[in-house]
Amino acid sequence: MGETFRFGNVTGPVNAGSGTQYVGGHHQVAGRDLHGVAGNQIMNQGLHADLEAIRNALGELRLTATERQNAERELSAVEDAVRAETPDREQAADHLQALTSGLERAGALADAGTSLVDALGRIAQWLGPLGAGVIALLGL
Repeated sequence: MGETFRFGNVTGPVNAGSGTQYVGGHHQVAGRDLHGVAGNQIMNQGLHADLEAIRNALGELRLTATERQNAERELSAVEDAVRAETPDREQAADHLQALTSGLERAGALADAGTSLVDALGRIAQWLGPLGAGVIALLGL
C-alpha cells in the first residue's frame, strides 16, 4: 500500500537532510537537529544532559585535587563554548580533548562508568570532525 503526500505549491530552494528541512529561507527544525531559530540559541536537550552527566560523573571519580580542578575547568570551558549565542565548536573541541586527555592520564576513564564515556562520545560526535581526537581516545 503506497502513501501519497501533497505539499501544495512549494517554491524556492527545498533541501532535506539529517532531519532538518529548509523551505524558502524559513528554518524548520525537526527531529534531533535543534540548534538555533531566529537568532535565539536553542540547544539540543541531549547535549545539556550529556554535559550534566559529565559534571555528575566528575564528582564520583577518584582524582587528585589538581586533576579535579583541571577537569572542572575544562568542562566549564566546553559548556561556555557550546552555550554561546553561536556555539564555538573549535573551542569546545579543544577543551573536550583536554578534559578527556586529562581523565585518561589520571586513569579515570578506565574506572569511569559507561555514562561518562558515552556522554563524552556523544558530544564529540556533535562536534563532527573536530571531535575525532576524543573519539579516538575513547576507543569508539
